[in-house]
Amino acid sequence: MPTTQVFRTHRGKFHSHWRPSTRQHHLVAAVYNDGSSEISCCVKYTIFGVNVLFWIIGFTLLAIGVWAHYEKNSAYSHLNKVSKFYLDPVLILILAGGVIFLIGFSGCVGALRENTCLLALYSTIIGLLLLSEVAVGALAFFSKEWISEEIFHSLDDTVIMYRDDPDLQAFIDWVQMYFKCCGMRSPHDWDMNIYFNKSSTRFASPEAGGVPYSCCREPRGTNGGPINFFCGHKARLVKEGLTDAIHPEGCTPKIENYLYQNMTYVAIAMVVVAFVQLLGISLAQNLRSDIFAQRAKWFRR
Repeated sequence: MPTTQVFRTHRGKFHSHWRPSTRQHHLVAAVYNDGSSEISCCVKYTIFGVNVLFWIIGFTLLAIGVWAHYEKNSAYSHLNKVSKFYLDPVLILILAGGVIFLIGFSGCVGALRENTCLLALYSTIIGLLLLSEVAVGALAFFSKEWISEEIFHSLDDTVIMYRDDPDLQAFIDWVQMYFKCCGMRSPHDWDMNIYFNKSSTRFASPEAGGVPYSCCREPRGTNGGPINFFCGHKARLVKEGLTDAIHPEGCTPKIENYLYQNMTYVAIAMVVVAFVQLLGISLAQNLRSDIFAQRAKWFRR
């Protein structure tokens, strides 16, 4: 049977059926003897509430990523040959979900349980992310040419491995249809892919000298019917086809132009993200300081 404990405060008696440990008894005594606590409930539950949301989002992304990875490996094991993780959208989803889940877990549990170690981990992860963002921004500003070469090299890999991973294929098709473009620099980039290479005509490949259906101007036709997956076949073997049936511009210039036109929104988004990260670190460190101050009260008593 639980033992009823009675604590006397400046307002009267406080009854509880909970029997505190020695350390918890000191905390209760410290709070009720002077009617105040060093720990800010506002800061504590703000961190807790926000990170519950991050925890749920991270867990959802992680679960979807793991499920998609399992399904892909079981159904497309003969196609899944992508060796570079940054070319696999599912692995990127798992990584992002794992990081968000860890941030949410450490912030949520650290705030609720007033665990200074978890709060320190929370601040450290966010701090490392912020430093990484600053480093990438500085590198992009001072080494534009090198960054451009690396990006182009990575984008070339996406064209080469287009058919090796179904998720990568779906992502490239979405980019080409959304931005109304074809290839990275031009439609002729698809000559790097063994399925669309012009030399494959020797093997009577219907895709030789062609492009994916997502390059077509009207993949569903003018009447909006079902997708014609053959609309890009042999498009690069006919000069008229390159200009009329498919989009003649590459995706990289289109994306660069899109970012340039929306640079204000991109800058605002980056500033907001950095501010939220700094605010999270500040609140976590403030809560840790409050916890240490409260512990100092215990030992003084």
